[in-house]
Amino acid sequence: MSKISLKHSGGNVVSLNSPTNAPSAADVAFKLPNADGTSGQAMVTDASGNLSFAGTGKILQVVSTTKTDTFSMNSGTYSDVTGLSVSITPSATSSKCLIIVDMMGITSDSTQGFFQLFRTSDNSALALGDAASSRTRASFGPTYYYDTNAAHQFGINFLDSPNTTSAFNYKVQCRNQGNSANVYVNRTHNDADSSTGGRYSSTITVMEVAA
Repeated sequence: MSKISLKHSGGNVVSLNSPTNAPSAADVAFKLPNADGTSGQAMVTDASGNLSFAGTGKILQVVSTTKTDTFSMNSGTYSDVTGLSVSITPSATSSKCLIIVDMMGITSDSTQGFFQLFRTSDNSALALGDAASSRTRASFGPTYYYDTNAAHQFGINFLDSPNTTSAFNYKVQCRNQGNSANVYVNRTHNDADSSTGGRYSSTITVMEVAA
């Protein structure tokens, strides 16, 4: 069994040994990184023999957007909730992204509001329920009317694997049940200009988690 031995001036030896069993391929080659990592990082592989330094099991970055203005729509097709989007550039393809959405809203009294989480890197809707006949697929919701001066709190937590190091957006989209009634965000049904009417905020937060 071959090995690399490094002898200390004190006489002791540190050695790097080859595997006990034969490699599964004819040859196995590892490419070391060009520079040292930072404190607390570990050496990781991309499964192709390329080694690099990266944080493991840590939150690498947090990005967040807070929407404080109101929004309304009346379409049976998913469209963006304006201003409820966040951009992120993952530091590694192996990273996970934890998305946390917290919203306030309601609908008019003749519809339901459905919401989906959307990733722009590959134009994918995330965390949708299974297709089932004519039922509306959604990531979270619905909001529905139950009181003129009330609003619902709703949202989702979802762990995504975007598999990219390019910049992209996570955003929230919504639709109604397929009629002409309104879905509202950050306001009540009648939006009364009085102490009975409320105005709210909604947020989307994304945390990059090292693999």
